[in-house]
Amino acid sequence: MLFQLVVLDNSSFVVIYVLTYFIYYDKIRIADMVKKELLDKAMRHFISAQVMTLSQLGVLLSCSQRSVQRYLSKWGGFRSYNHNGKYFSLPAIAHFDSFGIWKYNDIGFSRFGNLKETVVHLVARSPDGLTASELGEVLSVNAHSFMSQFRVDLRLKREKCDGVLVYFCSDHDIRIAQKRKRFTDQPLSTFPSNTQAVTILVSLLKNPKATIEELVKTINKEQNGISITMVERLLEHHGLFKKR
Repeated sequence: MLFQLVVLDNSSFVVIYVLTYFIYYDKIRIADMVKKELLDKAMRHFISAQVMTLSQLGVLLSCSQRSVQRYLSKWGGFRSYNHNGKYFSLPAIAHFDSFGIWKYNDIGFSRFGNLKETVVHLVARSPDGLTASELGEVLSVNAHSFMSQFRVDLRLKREKCDGVLVYFCSDHDIRIAQKRKRFTDQPLSTFPSNTQAVTILVSLLKNPKATIEELVKTINKEQNGISITMVERLLEHHGLFKKR
């Protein structure tokens, strides 16, 4: 016969089971040790390099980029706000300045996340608002290339001063304090004349759901010289101001 049935007694079966158990779990233990050694080596290399890309980490960890992202999430890693978010670093490596920014050569990282969130936080925390040039100096980027996206971001307000756009926090109280600080040596804005006040109030009645910026834009199509601050002061004076 080619095959012969082997009958095992209970003791033989137990021996085989125990051997199989130890072989299986010994393989798991060895695999865990190898994995831990690989992670430790990768972490040491990461700390030495200070910044790395997903591809570099994938090679170092011998895993897919998706797995690398899971590791970065577990480690609390963060992505650069420039270079298209190509680079990553770790909290143990970064040394953030008073603005919440850390730079490694020309690679920038922010405590607040991506570039858009960083700009919003920087403007909100600024005592007197920020221009695109001032933001560019803090972030070491050409801010003029991306500030246009904040035209529709409700978290910021922008106004022209001497031909330069200044970005302020959208919160009314913070914005007023920022504007007073920036325009310390010049009047914040003259109160609208009687004619201007009537024009503003009529426009408000016609467009009750419009934002202050939209009102000013509409009014200035027919009558130039109306500023956002003038409208705010008029509405505050009459108790009509809302956080529009």
